[in-house]
Amino acid sequence: MINNDLFITVVVMFLLSFVAILLLLIVLIFVFVNSYKQKTFKISPVQIWLSILSFIILYLGTPFWILAFAQNAKQSQAEQLYKLAVSVSVIPSVKANILEELGNHYVVFLDGQNAVKAFEDALNLNESKVATVQLCRLYTIKGEYKSAINMCQKLELSQIIAVNYILQDDYKIAYEVINKKIQNNKKPTCWDYATRAYIYRQTGKKDLFEKNYKKALELCPDSEALKNLYKNKNYYKDLYSQYKKQYNF
Repeated sequence: MINNDLFITVVVMFLLSFVAILLLLIVLIFVFVNSYKQKTFKISPVQIWLSILSFIILYLGTPFWILAFAQNAKQSQAEQLYKLAVSVSVIPSVKANILEELGNHYVVFLDGQNAVKAFEDALNLNESKVATVQLCRLYTIKGEYKSAINMCQKLELSQIIAVNYILQDDYKIAYEVINKKIQNNKKPTCWDYATRAYIYRQTGKKDLFEKNYKKALELCPDSEALKNLYKNKNYYKDLYSQYKKQYNF
């Protein structure tokens, strides 16, 4: 699924590509007609520059045409098309955006290692919120907690930072992170309270666990995940262990 910014770029490049094709046709027609009339091949400098400009636009637009085909292709074909689009991209920001699309493709098909590689390559070319969020999540699932926390901190994703410390049994720092978020946020989410509740239970503070869980349930009364957290004392470790298997880490 192409993100909004990339979608706008794709549309613009499609329009420019059509203009380029139209210019090439016009130049070709004029050259053919004039050559026929004068009985000799002749092309003006303006026509040469218009042709060169059109070819440049068409070349720059090539990755976006390939990307459009990749969106509707089968899994194996889509992967090859994304890689082809990356290989023909000459603008770093465009290459980074297409690498993000490749990473998202791998995420959908639960290919964790290749997803991480694609998002890392994207970040090496251009700072990106999409790639940073994905790496924050994927590093957490993979168990590379230092790298995960580094990525999560860039976007102040306090809840998942706390989860990273929970997965390392460091409940002291996990509590400090999530408690600070709840205190500084005017509208804490149900999972902010749920995470703090989980920490309270793990540290033997049953009353505070019940109190925070109740707040979480008030905000998200129909959440099955919250109900599972209440039932399972090892909810986060079991959940991320399951994710790790799903993504083949």
